[in-house]
Amino acid sequence: MLTAVRRRLEERPDSVLPTLRLLIDPASEPLDDTTVELARTLNAHRVVASLRELRARAYGTAQVADMLGGISRQAVSQRVAKGNLMSIQISGRAWFPDWQFRDGRPVEGLPRVITALRELGEDAWSAEPIMRTPLPEEGGRSIAQILAAGDVERALHYVWAVGGGF
Repeated sequence: MLTAVRRRLEERPDSVLPTLRLLIDPASEPLDDTTVELARTLNAHRVVASLRELRARAYGTAQVADMLGGISRQAVSQRVAKGNLMSIQISGRAWFPDWQFRDGRPVEGLPRVITALRELGEDAWSAEPIMRTPLPEEGGRSIAQILAAGDVERALHYVWAVGGGF
């Protein structure tokens, strides 16, 4: 996140500095209504773009049902309810982030990772950056890549560390 802030600060200091000043000193110059509305609009656009990116890297319910041997949509929903899969509702449809699967099957240890994410208060939307962010200490591998490689304990360690559970 700090890298993104630094990049935006270098690219567009006039748009970033007022926000940083408010973070440092909330009693400083209040933002005018136009600036606040612009910030809301930009944030809404970022959210929509993030949802599109997540959906592009996710499977729909029918795809997951097929991957799991042709089970019913209800059986897929039950797996979500039991914590064996995570999904997010986008435009009235359930989407399953692809980091949960390897070779068309749920990755080993997925329910344990989902349990940890839920204990940290994360849902599929907030778990996405946790699972996909490259970890410098792992040579740039993400938690999702560590999990896909079968190292469930290491993945859980990072879920807790990155998710704030230490």
